[in-house]
Amino acid sequence: MNNKIYNITRENAAKLLWISTRTIDRYIKNGKLSYKKVANKVLLERTEISMLKEDFSALHQELDTEIVNTRATETPNVSTHKPWSMEHVIDQKLDKFVLIFKEKDKMLEEKNKVIFMLQQRVGELETKIQHMVALPDYNKEKQDAILEKERLEARINELKGNVKNEKIKNLIFIWLAIVFILIAGFFLIK
Repeated sequence: MNNKIYNITRENAAKLLWISTRTIDRYIKNGKLSYKKVANKVLLERTEISMLKEDFSALHQELDTEIVNTRATETPNVSTHKPWSMEHVIDQKLDKFVLIFKEKDKMLEEKNKVIFMLQQRVGELETKIQHMVALPDYNKEKQDAILEKERLEARINELKGNVKNEKIKNLIFIWLAIVFILIAGFFLIK
């Protein structure tokens, strides 16, 4: 089941994560964030944003700790100050991020291949389904045929009843005609 809740706008997510909306757009484009479009608004999934915020917070905390440790090991002497150390730590962290993103991209690529294969299979199944009679349709057609048969049988019975009534009327008319002829013949002979 999909229990994802899409209720954070791009702008709010950017504010929560302290990044730009362009970065959010890149994450969406790269598949790092899922989204749902509702009434021309892009909504992001709440737990994904929370997890990304936790990752960013952990990274910032780790980076701050390393910077503090680097500064603590440096001597206060200006001549021995290493201005590259903080940049070096940041570069290392960025390299870690790049590796993580490359790994995620490989995973996404594999998942995209699986999705592509599944989409092909779905297409094949849809083609097969188009040539089959769906069970609900068959049952509906069968029920319609039964109802039509019952209506026709009722109409046949009604027509049989009408024919029987006409035969009875005709017999009565013939009997009346015979009686009338006999009475007329009796009066003519007298």
